[in-house]
Amino acid sequence: MKKLIILFLIVFIYANEKVNIQLNWKYQFEFAGFIMAKEKGFYKEEGLDVNLLELNKNTDVIKKVLNTSATYGVGDSSLVTEIMEGKNVELLMPIYDESAFILVAINLPNIKTLKDILKYNIVLDQFAYKNPAILGMLGSIDDIKKFKFKKENYFDVDKKGVFSIYTSNELYKIKKSKIPYKIFNPKDYGFNFYGDILFTSKKEFENHKDRALKVMNATKMGYIYAFNHIDETIKIIKSKYNTQNFSEDKLRYESNTLKDILSKTFLFDNDKIKQIVIISNMLFKLNYNKNIFNNIYSPYRLTKEEQNFIDTHILKCITTINWPPFNTLQNGKIAGIAIDYWKYIKDKLHLKSKCISEKEWLKVLESIKTKKADLTLSTTNTPDREKYAVFTKAYASFPIAIATRNDVDFIADIKSLYDKKIAVGKNYTAEKILKKHYPYFKFIEVKNTKEALELVSESKAYAAVDILPVLSYTISKYNFANLKIAGKTQFEVDIKIMIRKDYKDLVPLINRVISNMPKSKKEEIYHKWVKVNMQNGYSKDSVNQFLFVGGFSLILIGLWGIFAYFNIKKRKKLEQQLQELSEKDGLTKIYNRRKIDEILEEEIKVAKRYNEDLSLIFFDIDYFKKINDTYGHKIGDEVLIDLAKLVTNNIRASDSFGRWGGEEFMIVCPHTDLHSAILLAEKLRKLIENNKFGGVKITCSFGVTEIKEDDTLESFTIRADELLYLSKENGRNRVTSG
Repeated sequence: MKKLIILFLIVFIYANEKVNIQLNWKYQFEFAGFIMAKEKGFYKEEGLDVNLLELNKNTDVIKKVLNTSATYGVGDSSLVTEIMEGKNVELLMPIYDESAFILVAINLPNIKTLKDILKYNIVLDQFAYKNPAILGMLGSIDDIKKFKFKKENYFDVDKKGVFSIYTSNELYKIKKSKIPYKIFNPKDYGFNFYGDILFTSKKEFENHKDRALKVMNATKMGYIYAFNHIDETIKIIKSKYNTQNFSEDKLRYESNTLKDILSKTFLFDNDKIKQIVIISNMLFKLNYNKNIFNNIYSPYRLTKEEQNFIDTHILKCITTINWPPFNTLQNGKIAGIAIDYWKYIKDKLHLKSKCISEKEWLKVLESIKTKKADLTLSTTNTPDREKYAVFTKAYASFPIAIATRNDVDFIADIKSLYDKKIAVGKNYTAEKILKKHYPYFKFIEVKNTKEALELVSESKAYAAVDILPVLSYTISKYNFANLKIAGKTQFEVDIKIMIRKDYKDLVPLINRVISNMPKSKKEEIYHKWVKVNMQNGYSKDSVNQFLFVGGFSLILIGLWGIFAYFNIKKRKKLEQQLQELSEKDGLTKIYNRRKIDEILEEEIKVAKRYNEDLSLIFFDIDYFKKINDTYGHKIGDEVLIDLAKLVTNNIRASDSFGRWGGEEFMIVCPHTDLHSAILLAEKLRKLIENNKFGGVKITCSFGVTEIKEDDTLESFTIRADELLYLSKENGRNRVTSG
């Protein structure tokens, strides 16, 4: 019995590892996640006995963690600078994706601009002292050496001066005191880095990685709980942790300020880290050239062997450009779903690779087989390919669908095509699957999906088959106005990355990234390229089952009628979706080029037949490539979406608005003379100039023209395009008419 008690005590002591976390109680709700993880037992569930330490005026958090008097601590983006200067710390996870750090000038009404701060001492706390956002903002207007800094952890709002503060905390006191102040927010100057970051020593992470992961997991749960139960959290803080005697109103103000910037994934974004490194190198003349990611936790962390493979290999990626939206050309570059996934995977693993394109799929396979290329991005495994290649897990899965001419009825069952000619890409996965299950079908092998659809469009084939997004994208891109997606098969195709067999060690690395990829990122890629989801209709087999089961014929006929009713409803909904797919741009939800051209062609006929006015406004976004290069394609997409909404809300119901190209837009204005169209374009130009889109200021250049007697669709649009080009030549952000 005594032995059992001793064993129990050993297990108990081991299961409750003692952990000290150094926090700064100056900002109570900021650390609500740690408090609630402790109070709700999340740490205890992980076998941790956590002690939350309060920061005093002279506490150096990094020093406390490195000398092990605290096991974990919380800093901000300045921790990246500390690593670059040689501090042996490990960054575990971001808590806030944006920093609440700002500069504020108190009782200094003569300070109007950031440049005016040069005359004063700037009081920075221990984190702001090296904060890349604060210092980057200052460095953007003058040499950082010209500013005068004073290091101090606390300040009094009654003082006069320039201070670093948190918008979630001291700003509340400043507003309440009603003293004059002026804010300078790094975010407004383009410096938007992380807020709080949980960190530990490199030694703790390497010796007790499991413990670090437990701390991270429980803390995440604590933050999610705290911001979903704000009233309960405030009550607990006030009763047990309120060393600063904050009011409920103050804590609620803090929670409302912080909830919108709480990290969505609690994972670091490599691009943001790289930006911090660049800024810190410039500000502090560090010339840091090591791999910063060796000190930053990632679920994709590599072993030495894996890292060695990556460091010593430049991967040759090969893909076709004839399988959109997975692989295509956009602005002369390889693009598509597969490319977007590969960019994400490359970024997480820091892979070096070069992608080349090949027109024919057979040549892609041959390149992998002969090891002239290392991998291809969008395929699936088949027995013949498994002889010379290995495959990652699926990063996406789609049904094989059926495209036909518009006059063909809905296809509920692919078996109904047994006597029809079906066009399919040679050696495509769709062909291999269908040939295996329906070897008696009449397949016509073609080079790619576009050729398959051309055969259907010209009635040389009854149907074309491929996976749903490929068919829908190709129909829209190449303006197959007489084609539609008429149904889908029961077969799903898993889209995987195929890798030459002797590079099989890459597979678990890539699988790790695919497994940890946030759902939001997958949805972002999906919705960027795929415009509609197919819905299932009821198959003939399922209907026949009802007709032949048992002897209750009247009941069964009634049931069949009910199913038929819902089948019709589903079919109508499907047809509505397919109609929208063929007409709407997937990103902006306005008309696509095919539809806007169709509308314009019809309006030209009406205008000529009845001698009506018709004007055309053609515009695009100035320096759009620069927006993508500076802020990334996600922000670029948000700009396009927000711009489309603004224009839609400021034109007449009778006007038709569509996306004509990447950043090019067209407005068809029936019953509108040139003067009225110019006024509309000018109105839109000013609205655009005075708004933000995706958080970014933009301008647009416009070309406006009116229909002429001998105009065709081509001459009308070319003239509008030439006028737009003149606007660009003459300085942009203007309207040119003719």
